[in-house]
Amino acid sequence: MIIECGNCGKRYTINDNKIKGANPKVKCLECGTIIVIKKPESEFVPGSVDHSYLSPSSEVGTVSPELSEKQAKTTKPKKSVFTGLKLRTKFNIAMGTLFLICIISIYFIAGNRLHKDAEKQVFDKARLLLITMESSRSFTSKVIKPVLYKALPGKFIVEGMSSSFGARNIFERISKFYPQYYFKHAAPNPRNPINKASAVEMDIINKFQADPALKEWKGFSHKNGKKVYMIMKPIVAKKSCLRCHSTPELAPAELVERYGTKNGFGRKVGEVIGTLTISVPASIVLKTASNNTLIFIGIVFLFFIILALIINFLFGRVILQPINKLSEVADKISIGELDAKIDVSGNDEISNLAESFKRMRTSIKIAFDRLEK
Repeated sequence: MIIECGNCGKRYTINDNKIKGANPKVKCLECGTIIVIKKPESEFVPGSVDHSYLSPSSEVGTVSPELSEKQAKTTKPKKSVFTGLKLRTKFNIAMGTLFLICIISIYFIAGNRLHKDAEKQVFDKARLLLITMESSRSFTSKVIKPVLYKALPGKFIVEGMSSSFGARNIFERISKFYPQYYFKHAAPNPRNPINKASAVEMDIINKFQADPALKEWKGFSHKNGKKVYMIMKPIVAKKSCLRCHSTPELAPAELVERYGTKNGFGRKVGEVIGTLTISVPASIVLKTASNNTLIFIGIVFLFFIILALIINFLFGRVILQPINKLSEVADKISIGELDAKIDVSGNDEISNLAESFKRMRTSIKIAFDRLEK
């Protein structure tokens, strides 16, 4: 007689001629469920239940009988979280965990690299703007100013001869395209109050004054409570600068009339009279780096999804299909279809397993032949 567990579907062979009592119970070794053996009452002999003659089928091994459901619960084997999951599901969980670890690792590794690249892009643009302003000042003082002096002797046209005035106005036009960047002629005692150096800028000016070899300073600072990146270059007074910056008496009348006699004077040759400063909010760098990182992670994630679909397809074709076929053959053999065809083509582990099934079937046939004789 063959009985089947209603929970896990495992089958067991029982010598029903040796069973005594009505509706005896046994416990399934696979899942611990109590199996009630049902048999027409006329075939049972009243008396106690004798489990010593229960014999298992070739699928699972020995069956240990239990007399009560309470005892079955106390000895029920513990199940793992993955016990009820199919092989494909387990494989996808493992692959998904691996992909997640890879994504997190790539996020931190690539994010750091992309952050540095974003810094470089923003900083290079800031330096380019600074060089543009420096070139504008140089063009005004070396080209335009001499021509105007020659054309208008004794006259000083601020709009054309002041290098600071020209550079500031040029940047005001550039800032329409790059509003996040800020330009300033930072000076300790400027003619125009908007160029008054802050405490941070004064500290850098003092560094330039103390170290003439220092031609540029760059780094992070704070402006109006926000973190900014700054690039600064010193403005060193030359002999030609003293006409406007030594004393009010030597300065052009037009300059004194516009800015007065208090600010912008008293300079000496070789003195650092100010700096050219370009600054950009640090948030620009972080936003650029964040956007680049998200785009990169999105591409990697899409690649992983495509790769997972391909791997799943191959996993189903190469592994699951042969296993499912072997499972179907095993089910047929378990119910007596010993002539079920077993495909043993190939030379991999699954083919070896199929070959083992084939030998097992042959052994079962020989055993049944002996029993019949």
